Amino acid sequence: MGKARCTSFTARLQPLQTGQPANHGDNLEFLESLQQLCSTVGPSVGITQLDLVTPSTFDNQYYVNLLSGEGLLPSDQALAVQDPGTRAIVETYATDQSVFFEDFKNAMVKMGGIPGGSNSEIRKNCRMIN
Repeated sequence: MGKARCTSFTARLQPLQTGQPANHGDNLEFLESLQQLCSTVGPSVGITQLDLVTPSTFDNQYYVNLLSGEGLLPSDQALAVQDPGTRAIVETYATDQSVFFEDFKNAMVKMGGIPGGSNSEIRKNCRMIN
């Protein structure tokens, strides 16, 4: 349920561009498809979904994608490969959507309780003040 420009994930393509070995867990076919997209339309124009499998559905597919090496953003893919603690969370969410939904719900309730004061606003477009 999000998109990113090629400029946001070019670091994920470095193994293909430099000939270096891929990071642990990278899906090379996925990276090649991203490289194709970005080279065809240009890095500042190319946009793709964060989740190519269920792009318009709120579900746990994002975490399944991370485990198969198909995290779009470098910071996202790092959740699954760089730290055993975050990998355990990714594995839990990938295998049990109800745990993900429950944790997401609790996080939203907690964020709703953050005091914003009179100068706060909920933006319709995150890049622009309402």
